[in-house]
Amino acid sequence: MKKITFSLAVCLLIFIQLGMGSVHAQFQPEFGQSLLEKEPETSETDPAELTISSHFSNTFNNHIELGLSVDPYTSSLAGEDDPQLVGIINRFGVDLNGDLPVADKLRLRLQYIPQVENYTGAEGKLNEFDAFSDALLTELSFRPLENLPPLVASHRLQRFVRTSNVYNNTERQLGLRFGRVLEYNLRLHRFDDDEALREDFLLIGSNSHNITGRLQLGFLEQMLGKIEYTIENSSYETNLNNLILGITGLEDNERRNDWRHIGSAKLIQVATEGLMFQEEVNLFLNRSSVDFFSFASTEVAASSFYRLDTGRWIRFRLSRLWVQFEGRQILDETGGIPEIPEDRRDTQIAANVQLNWQFNPYLTLNADYQMTQNRTNEADPLLDFLNYTHTIATLTLKGEY
Repeated sequence: MKKITFSLAVCLLIFIQLGMGSVHAQFQPEFGQSLLEKEPETSETDPAELTISSHFSNTFNNHIELGLSVDPYTSSLAGEDDPQLVGIINRFGVDLNGDLPVADKLRLRLQYIPQVENYTGAEGKLNEFDAFSDALLTELSFRPLENLPPLVASHRLQRFVRTSNVYNNTERQLGLRFGRVLEYNLRLHRFDDDEALREDFLLIGSNSHNITGRLQLGFLEQMLGKIEYTIENSSYETNLNNLILGITGLEDNERRNDWRHIGSAKLIQVATEGLMFQEEVNLFLNRSSVDFFSFASTEVAASSFYRLDTGRWIRFRLSRLWVQFEGRQILDETGGIPEIPEDRRDTQIAANVQLNWQFNPYLTLNADYQMTQNRTNEADPLLDFLNYTHTIATLTLKGEY
């Protein structure tokens, strides 16, 4: 038992990925149709509108991650032949969206999105992750001048419940934005049991503040540049067990505090009426009060978008991501610390293709395939499972009423 605990501790020391979830969240690709189109703006004189849509999706995922980036309990250190959890995820959700005028130049938007998730995996290993979530969004927008973007105050409340209640959490977000030019968000994230000592740093609460600024520039008649910068500060709860405290170097009841700098630059070229290309560079810098969680990443990507018809398009994206950890020294082939310590570095190559096909104004099918290959400089054979290939294939059917 002690040997297994020690092995898991070593494994955690090498590859806990808190922060990496934020990296991937920041680098989610835009839908092709939004590359050039601006957000629709509703006039104050428009009558109230109610839209209802539903979606059903079926996803194959060969590397399901619900806690640590690679769960030690499913790795070779725990006696498993294959560390990658393979499964099918079915989702069904409804989107209720209401928009109505309140007074002159003032509008109210209400949105409610409940969703059910069902996980299916070998030997029933994923049943505990079946979930129900619902999100309620309230936005109040004020637009005093027609030639200026609206000022929008928002509140978003999301509840997430899984079969295994260790994952149950509530997230509240308060926001203020000026069009898409400038935006501030306060995020409060709490798990139900904030007294339990967690083995996973991803399952504790946090408070986050972030400010985002965006700039859009036109070049000639067929080129568009987009620049975005976000600064974020996050403070985390302290309900951690001795294993995590020892690995990260935190003292008992000491809070981890992170500053994140996230930058993105995109260049879009319009080749023809239906064909566009985009190149982008994304930077993510995490500076933590705990060296273990400090890292920097750089992503470069190129994509093309071809519009076949209204609501019918195809998009390709290729990307490469480099991650440099600053407080995680790797082990050598024997599992020992080398004479000249070296920090862990990961490289990812990814490809994504999306096909969107609108049958009519009420029914749309979207197919999405993603492949990511991760390679690490870890030399210890026990950690070879960090070199993995991640495949996600999703079919989504969306109905609008």
